[in-house]
Amino acid sequence: MLAVSIFFSLILFQLVYTVSWNPSTFQYDPGSNYQLVWSDEFTNVGAAQAVINGQPAYAVNPQNWAIQTGLINGGLQNYTNSIQNCYVQNDQLVLVAMQATSATNNLYPSAMISSVGLQQFTYGKFAAKLVAPYGRGLWPAFWLLGNAWAQYGFYWPTVGEIDILEMIGGWVWGVYQDKTAYGTVHWNNASNTLSPSNAAAQGTSWSTPDGSMLHNNSLVYWTEWNETNIVIGVNEFTYFTLNTNNISGSINPVDAFHGKWPFYLLLNIAVGGSWPGSPDNTTVWPQNMVVDWVRVYQQTNVSSTQQTSVSSTQQTSVSSTQQTTVGSNHYQTNVSSNVSSSAATAIFVHFSPLTNFFFIIFSYLFSFHMY
Repeated sequence: MLAVSIFFSLILFQLVYTVSWNPSTFQYDPGSNYQLVWSDEFTNVGAAQAVINGQPAYAVNPQNWAIQTGLINGGLQNYTNSIQNCYVQNDQLVLVAMQATSATNNLYPSAMISSVGLQQFTYGKFAAKLVAPYGRGLWPAFWLLGNAWAQYGFYWPTVGEIDILEMIGGWVWGVYQDKTAYGTVHWNNASNTLSPSNAAAQGTSWSTPDGSMLHNNSLVYWTEWNETNIVIGVNEFTYFTLNTNNISGSINPVDAFHGKWPFYLLLNIAVGGSWPGSPDNTTVWPQNMVVDWVRVYQQTNVSSTQQTSVSSTQQTSVSSTQQTTVGSNHYQTNVSSNVSSSAATAIFVHFSPLTNFFFIIFSYLFSFHMY
């Protein structure tokens, strides 16, 4: 009978926590041993480039971001440098994916920005507060990619990749995916050079506790990368950890994760591809990713030789080779076979005193009733 009591208590606890989850009140705290080393709060820079939705729209800060263009990483999108696809307005970054037409060669105009050569970091906490797009065929991402091209001539997967957020929209695999975020780490598990090369991936997923869609919530997607682990989370939830000192089935250590080169940040909206599938008549256009801020924190008690940052004030020139190689050698792989849902596990962490109170009361009542 005690086991039955505990079972029902856990169910009630989950229900209480689901009801009490309120992401609008969440404030991201990196911890007392981390300090802010860089951020983009998306204030207006320079002159307005257009009027969009009746308000002035500005270009992204060129000291922080390079706009990537072309047919990158497959899919059905065409990344453009149009202000209509990427702009700053009302202290927010807006990336826009648009409907494909004959005028766009039946490709979906979209946006990708990266901080390659401008803002790059070795170790730290990387976070962005954003609202994701939604719908069948949409594939938004906030991610990190290693930059070892200039120094070593290495590209993906050897350089390493940390997907802080990926989402596939719409009805896929018999469920609406718009409530689920995927976190994944990619690397070369065969060598620390380009030969031999084998793309490996480990990751998992997280779903909102109350079943609400990601596009109805402004959430903080974050990762912590240090000398021993890569951790991925959403708001107060930590849902994936990779011990980079002892990765099963891989070479160890993996240079990409142990400070041999820095990583830079990317934000984009891909459309179509083998993982999300193609848009259909349920997909609403245009689709926006709206970003409040992007921030990087580094530890205060770690020497500068262990963690580094390269800002635009330190390195102002980025070669065309570096910029155009960003996406051409990297392919966002289908990780569906490598991920498993951990939403249930994620629910049972970080609960409030009020939730604790209800949990205790319900546990007592059900224990009394069952006996």
